[in-house]
Amino acid sequence: MKHRKVRRLIASLALGSLFTATLMGNGILSSASSEGETEASGIYEMTREDLEGRKITLTTAEDWWNDTYQAMVDKYSDEFGVEIEVNILPAETASEVIKSQFATGELADITMNSASPSELTYMRADEMLVDMSNEPWVEKISDTSGFLYTDGKLYGLPLASQDYWGFCANKEVLEACGLEVPTSKEELVACFDVLLENGYIPFYSGAGDSWMCGNITSSGLYADMQKDPDLIEKFNTNQIHYADSESFKAMLQDVSDWAAAGYFGDNFMSQTWDGMMDAVANNECGFSIGLTSWLTTMDNTYGEGTSDKLELIPYYIGENDTIYQSTCCELYVNRNSENIDVCKHFFNWCCEDENLQEFYDGLGASSIFKDIVSNGMCASTQKLMEQISDGTYGLHVAHNAIVQGQDWDTFCSLMQEVYMGDLTPEDFCTQYDDFRYSICVSLGLEGF
Repeated sequence: MKHRKVRRLIASLALGSLFTATLMGNGILSSASSEGETEASGIYEMTREDLEGRKITLTTAEDWWNDTYQAMVDKYSDEFGVEIEVNILPAETASEVIKSQFATGELADITMNSASPSELTYMRADEMLVDMSNEPWVEKISDTSGFLYTDGKLYGLPLASQDYWGFCANKEVLEACGLEVPTSKEELVACFDVLLENGYIPFYSGAGDSWMCGNITSSGLYADMQKDPDLIEKFNTNQIHYADSESFKAMLQDVSDWAAAGYFGDNFMSQTWDGMMDAVANNECGFSIGLTSWLTTMDNTYGEGTSDKLELIPYYIGENDTIYQSTCCELYVNRNSENIDVCKHFFNWCCEDENLQEFYDGLGASSIFKDIVSNGMCASTQKLMEQISDGTYGLHVAHNAIVQGQDWDTFCSLMQEVYMGDLTPEDFCTQYDDFRYSICVSLGLEGF
């Protein structure tokens, strides 16, 4: 197999005005017209003779890209003679660079981004991206609801794992300290104290990577949502704010308290995602944040069976006791691309059953597509999936995926200040509520 050109982009781009879109009301996916069906038929019947010599570009981040994606790109290129130039952005700058590219309109043919356009409103999906609602592969997706834009249309291909996140317990470290895997926040904090006394990092937070500070907040609204089924509607119509959520502030207080107590270890602001992997593999910490596909990564990186010592448990923080069901990376096509036909052909080829099966076997993670079950899931992932299926653990969806008007980079940056003790939970809520309000006003959301 030939090695395809992979270029690492390191440029740091200036941020422009990001909030010019007007969000539309929720809708539903419409059925394809006969004209659309004719167009699609022509695109998907293209052969190597039609495509050889064509070239498309794809922008992604090093944290999102892996050998399984690259293998799929290489296989398509070999089969159809299409060159796919993959531009891999450094993890620490990727989100801001991609945000800048959407602001300036300087997009690759395909952009891989970390979540849905309803969460990342700067993508202005209805202006910037190709509507994929009527593509033939859409009917294969188990549930499209988490991937739709506010106009009810699907703009991305969620070719990724349906990941489930939890606090990750290292059973070998716990056993060395005479501890068992906790089943509540109270038991978790008790473990922290013992781990600290025995010289371990109780919880490796990875706070030096700002997105990990944001990740730990995913469950913040869940308890309040159970009390008020209209909570998210109230958020999205300016009737309630983060400062009004008791469960959210309880989560923030735990972060602040755990940092002050030394539970995140010394110099925790220098911790990173990659450093966490090493710390977990080398039994330096008792707990961390983990996800289902990451368990397979641990096996691939540190040796088969590494994941056997790991167990995912709920986010026992604030008032929460559930597993985090995340959104995922999606592939988006630039509306102004001259290669939309090739991009659609590539997407449809990726979603053929044989290619999907090979992809998910490589990821070793849960599939988003019907009838595709990965043969590569490790025992720890299988155990968690069973616990979710039998009702042992419930699920929550991150607040930032359902509360409109977010700026994730700002949110995560402010969260780092909570970790460092520079902002109280009340200060955080006040500052972010003000920032979010300005976004919602610029978006023209009802009530703002």
